[in-house]
Amino acid sequence: MKKPIKVAKWISCGELEERTRTQADILSQCGRLLDAACSHEIVGTVLFKATDGRYYTVTVEATIGEANPNFVKNLLEEHGR
Repeated sequence: MKKPIKVAKWISCGELEERTRTQADILSQCGRLLDAACSHEIVGTVLFKATDGRYYTVTVEATIGEANPNFVKNLLEEHGR
């Protein structure tokens, strides 16, 4: 398991609180934002049985992933950095 990441400096915090510093806090805030936006209504209640015999659902969630270099370049330029 990878060590949790921590924010060193925000370039753009979107709808998150700028004081947020930990991965757990970021994901917790994202969960609250998704709940407030009624994200569960985007796909509705989904449950299906697949050909492997297992049941599956569809969820809308936030994940943290490494940023694409072009996205970084464009956003840094946009913010004058």
